[in-house]
Amino acid sequence: EAQDPGPPPPRPSDDSVAAGLRRVATFVRTRTLEQAPPGKRQQPAFVSTTANQFPKPVKPGDMGLAAADAAYSMAPYLLGPDQALVVQARWPRCRCANVDLWTRHMQTYDYANRRASLNRRQTRVDPDGSFRLVIAHRDPGVPNWVDTTGHPEGFMSPRWAYSETPPQEEWPSITARKVRFDAIREHL
Repeated sequence: EAQDPGPPPPRPSDDSVAAGLRRVATFVRTRTLEQAPPGKRQQPAFVSTTANQFPKPVKPGDMGLAAADAAYSMAPYLLGPDQALVVQARWPRCRCANVDLWTRHMQTYDYANRRASLNRRQTRVDPDGSFRLVIAHRDPGVPNWVDTTGHPEGFMSPRWAYSETPPQEEWPSITARKVRFDAIREHL
C-alpha cells in the first residue's frame, strides 16, 4: 500500500518512451550480450565484487533498467549447504524498500512459491529501527528469513525508492556475516 503517494508521474511522451527503449537496448547489450564473467568487468559503484560485503548504497541514475529514484546496494553471496548469512541493516525513511535475491544474470528467484524477497512491511524491525535478516537454503524458524531456493551463489540486492533522506546524509550501512546454519540464533 502506497504511503503518501504524491502526484502521479508525467504521462509518457514520444521522447520519454524513446529514452526508455534506448535504456533497455543498452541494458540488454551491455549487461547480457557483452557481459564479461564476474571478476572480469567493471562494476557499478553499488555492486560489490566481494562475497557478502555490501558497498555504500547509491542512486545509479539512468544506468540500464535501474529506477532513477531508487538507491541500491548489491553484493554477491556464496553459501555452503550448512551455512547462512545474517544481514544487518536499517531501512531509511522512504516510500518503498525491499531486499531481493537474484542470479548473476539478474533473474529473480521463485518469488511466487518461496520467500525470495522481503519488503519493509514484511520485515520484523527491532525497537531501534534496525533489522536482521537471514539468507539460508532452508527455513531456520526465525523472522526475516529469505530463501536462496537452493542457489549456493547469487546476489543480494537491498533497495529503496522515494527516499526522504538525501544521499549525502547518513544512508544506512548494510553488513553481512556468514554463520553455521545451526548457530543462526546465536547471531540474532
